[in-house]
Amino acid sequence: MKRLCSLLLSLLLFSLPAASLAIDSASTVSEQVRLSVRRALERAMLPLLQEDETLVAYIDTAALTLSVGERHLALDIPDYAQDLEAFLVSNLAYDGLVLVQELPPIGLEFVLDRGFAVENNSTTPISEGRPYWVLDGQGHKRGVVVASHVRSSEPKLAFLQQTAGRELLAGMALEPMGLFPLSIESSIHSDGSIGVGVGASYPLPSYPFRLHVGFSTPDFTQGYLVAGLGSALPLSHLFSSKSHLVRSLSLEAKALVGIGTSFASGGLSYMGEGSLSVVYHQGAWTFRVGAGNHLAASSQSLVRQGLFLSLGTSYTYTP
Repeated sequence: MKRLCSLLLSLLLFSLPAASLAIDSASTVSEQVRLSVRRALERAMLPLLQEDETLVAYIDTAALTLSVGERHLALDIPDYAQDLEAFLVSNLAYDGLVLVQELPPIGLEFVLDRGFAVENNSTTPISEGRPYWVLDGQGHKRGVVVASHVRSSEPKLAFLQQTAGRELLAGMALEPMGLFPLSIESSIHSDGSIGVGVGASYPLPSYPFRLHVGFSTPDFTQGYLVAGLGSALPLSHLFSSKSHLVRSLSLEAKALVGIGTSFASGGLSYMGEGSLSVVYHQGAWTFRVGAGNHLAASSQSLVRQGLFLSLGTSYTYTP
C-alpha cells in the first residue's frame, strides 16, 4: 500500500509544471529523517532542475539514493550527523551537480563563506562592478550578485557578492543586468518635507563605486538636475550570505551636486548633498533609512541647508 501511494504521488508530481520531488524510504527510517531529507533536497537540488524533471529519492538506513532520469547519485547518511539537513545540503553543493542535465555556460561555480566565485574565461568575461541576475534551473530570477573583484592573474577568477534574493547554489546561471537601471524614489525627511527623484546609475570599473545622474526635488519647491558618485557595500561582503536579512541589506553612500531652479520664483540655484543609508532590497523595491547633509543656494541667498534624516522607498527597473 505504501509503495502504491508513493507511485501515485510520483505520477502527480510528474504532471506539475515545475521540478518535483518523489521520496520513498525503508520502513526503519524515521519521519524526522524523511523530513530532514525532504528539506535538504528542496533547498539544494530542486532549484537546479528543469521544470519538467522529477528528483526521485530513496532513503535507506545508512544511504540516500537519488536519480533524475538516467542520472544517479548515492550518498552515505552517517549516524553522527546531528543536523542531517545541513550535512546533506553541504554534500550536495557540488556532488549534486551530476544530477543536473546541463550546466550553464556561465554560472556560479564555487560557494565561499562570504560570496561566490566564477572562472573568468575570455569567452564570457565578468566585469568588475557589474550586477548579474542569478537564474535557477527553470530560468527564474532567484537573486542578484555583483562582481566585487576580478583577478587578472592566474587563476583568473571573479568574486561575487549577493545583494538580494533567495539562497543561491553552485550551478545556477548568471545573466548580465542592464547597465543603466532606472529608479523612482520617494522620501520623507525629519522636517516633514517630502521629496521625489528619478535617476539612473552606471557601475564604474572600480567596485563598489557607481555614477549617478537624475532629477530630484527635495520639497517640491525646487528641482535639480544632479550627478555624482555613490557606493554600495552589501552586508554579505562582510558576513555570510546564508541569512536572508544579511543578503538583502546594504550600506549605501552618495555624494551629489546639482543645478536647478525654484518652481515659484525661478532663477538658478546650486546644491550639494552627502548621505549614508541602510537599504533593504526586496525584488525591484528597496526601503531605506538614512542621514545626510544638504546645502542649496542661489546667487542671492541660502535656499536650504543642514542635516537631515530620511525614510524612503524606491522602485528600480532593470532591463
